[in-house]
Amino acid sequence: MADPRFYESARPLSVPEIESLSGASFEGLAPDGVSANDVAPVGEMRSGALSYADGRPSSAVAGAIVLTKPDFAEQFREAGCIVGVTNNPRAAYARTAGHIFAERPLASGEASIDPSAIIHPGAFIAAGASIGANAVIEPNAVIGPGVEIGEGALIRANAVISFATIGARTEIGSCTVVGKTGFAIVLGAEQRIKVPHFGRAIIGSDASIGASCSIDRGVFGDTEIGDNCQIDNFCQIAHNVQIGSGTVMAAFAGISGSTKIGRDCLFAGRCATTDNITIGNNVVLLADSAAMYDIPDGEKWGGSPAMPARNFLKQLTQMRRLAGIKGAQGKKARRD
Repeated sequence: MADPRFYESARPLSVPEIESLSGASFEGLAPDGVSANDVAPVGEMRSGALSYADGRPSSAVAGAIVLTKPDFAEQFREAGCIVGVTNNPRAAYARTAGHIFAERPLASGEASIDPSAIIHPGAFIAAGASIGANAVIEPNAVIGPGVEIGEGALIRANAVISFATIGARTEIGSCTVVGKTGFAIVLGAEQRIKVPHFGRAIIGSDASIGASCSIDRGVFGDTEIGDNCQIDNFCQIAHNVQIGSGTVMAAFAGISGSTKIGRDCLFAGRCATTDNITIGNNVVLLADSAAMYDIPDGEKWGGSPAMPARNFLKQLTQMRRLAGIKGAQGKKARRD
């Protein structure tokens, strides 16, 4: 269920409405009166919620409304799902889900602000936001509807916080944006369709997020950054990323969607990851590394694509030797 602090229920969608919006065909098999009043990822489907699936079901729930490909439709029907058939389930979902929930508008109104909090001139606090004791909101910062700012937190000038909770004593740097939609798009043949986001961005206590960073909220679930994480300037954290407590990232880190990063990791400058990988606890990534595979606990990796550091450094040494031999041969050839 979308968090009601940030999203409001637009209205349930009947099966004919879903069919019209999505372009999927329910082939007349949906019972009368069925409607979707929620959204859910396919792994957490539930009765009355709209999901999409690009593959065969690992689990299915009777009464769930699923948009899926023709090859898998019958398997979902056998499990009791109400099935819409389409060649592009993700695009069909993207065209439909935003009609079930809507983002709460950025509007002024009553907010909960502790008397000890300091709100500088020009800061905007939206209706329904909550500002904790001794928190500081600097000039021109924007705090969106329903956002929670913890006790003693510091929101620097021009930061924009939406669809998020910020822990106690956490600092958000100037011009950083927390809680915006991620780069989840469907690459259709005729148009690009943005997938609606109904998750949140959750940042723990005693964390520090640098200036000009971007932290996306989740598509269904949450993007989470744990307690005592230290994120440098100009870092990008994509939707549904999970970062364990105590992890440190130097400038220009780029973490792709649904990546899971453990506790107490250290990312040197300009590190990046591909999406949907798992990086263990106490992992070190050398500067300019591009992690494209799961990394076990306690390892040090480097290179692009990243590999265990001993292999990367060995490879680098061999390349330098080859370059040196080539250079010496070139000088000999010119003398001859």
